[in-house]
Amino acid sequence: MLRALRDRYVVLVKVRAPAGLSIYYPLATTTAPCYPLPPPTTLAGALAYAYLRRERSTELFEEEGNLYSPAVLVLSEIAYVAAGAEGWTLTRDSERVYQLIYQKKQRWGSLELAYTVGVRGNAYYLDDRLYIVYILANKKLIEYAYGIVRIGRKESLVSVDDVTVESLGRVVKSVGSGTFETYFYLPEEIAVCTNHEVISMPKLTKENFRRTTSPLTERYCVSRGLGTIRGELKGTGALIRVEDFDIPIPKQVSG
Repeated sequence: MLRALRDRYVVLVKVRAPAGLSIYYPLATTTAPCYPLPPPTTLAGALAYAYLRRERSTELFEEEGNLYSPAVLVLSEIAYVAAGAEGWTLTRDSERVYQLIYQKKQRWGSLELAYTVGVRGNAYYLDDRLYIVYILANKKLIEYAYGIVRIGRKESLVSVDDVTVESLGRVVKSVGSGTFETYFYLPEEIAVCTNHEVISMPKLTKENFRRTTSPLTERYCVSRGLGTIRGELKGTGALIRVEDFDIPIPKQVSG
């Protein structure tokens, strides 16, 4: 167990998202509400993109007849990931959308059909600050946390302010019991929480990185937009502390 903890690293990434983030619910239209905080799959993709554009390829690849995002190539090295913010708010923003590529070919010369107005959900964060925690099994991935430049759609640009790295074994505060206050969302099954809402988000599984009409989801406790989630761990939960942040995680991740 001690060896497993030493071989895992907690990476706390502080980013700024001045234009907010727009991450749609799976299979929803652009006019549907967006997630208030980026789901685990999106966060895994943000780190994977920084790594893959340097070391491998960002192109889709085929395996057993399925097309996969290249993010699955590093998925086994990401034991857990979550996000939090001191405050957030959801809005609906309008944008100019190029649409000729969706029109019949004979209409491509009609400039009056080139653009339309789109409405999309957007999440904005208090002081533009978003916090991300990764628990990684591959030390090499840590340096690519500094290279995260977008989260979700390519227009959702971010900048990294700071990265803190700790050995997992050094930051475990409690396992199976204990109370906490946290900005980070957490799986509903690991704690009893208050001051939160429950949102289903895609699970960090390989199946969710391929083209699918049935994404696998998990229920998460998410803050209500201002302040912390308060809770008490169940036997399936553990608590780590990085800097001033309490971060609940599944017990199996802690070793």
